[in-house]
Amino acid sequence: MTLQRADVQQLLQRILGEESRLLIELHALLHDEAAILSRNDIEGITLIGSTRQRCIDALTALDAERAATCRMLSFGQGAGALTRLHQWCDPGGALDATWRANLAIARQCQQLNNTNGAVVTAKLSRVQQLLMAIRGTPAPPVYSARASRYGVLGTRDLGRA
Repeated sequence: MTLQRADVQQLLQRILGEESRLLIELHALLHDEAAILSRNDIEGITLIGSTRQRCIDALTALDAERAATCRMLSFGQGAGALTRLHQWCDPGGALDATWRANLAIARQCQQLNNTNGAVVTAKLSRVQQLLMAIRGTPAPPVYSARASRYGVLGTRDLGRA
């Protein structure tokens, strides 16, 4: 059995269409996550985190399917392989245009994710500073290379009940 160019083009259109839908969903989720972070909504963060992870998992599966298609048809691996595959099955360039549009949305998602990550890091740093003030001691670095805590956290008697 040999695959026809039209069959491969249809497969790639499906992959790119699903990828586009997921990237738009992820983009919206990251915007929602930013709002949730600004409200310090712990329950909201938990709920949106699982939905975001589902999107990431689905995008990863689509990328693996695309890479497997490139290898199966002997186009190799990497961006060059995908470009050659697009040119082979879609000389008009529609697939490549959709791919570039998806990359633009993915870059926006990456930027939003980086921003949200910086907010989380800043909030964690603030919590650590507050804990240091309560304990009355500077906190040791969080984890060693073996994932164990450095040092002993200072204790401070805060009163008795």
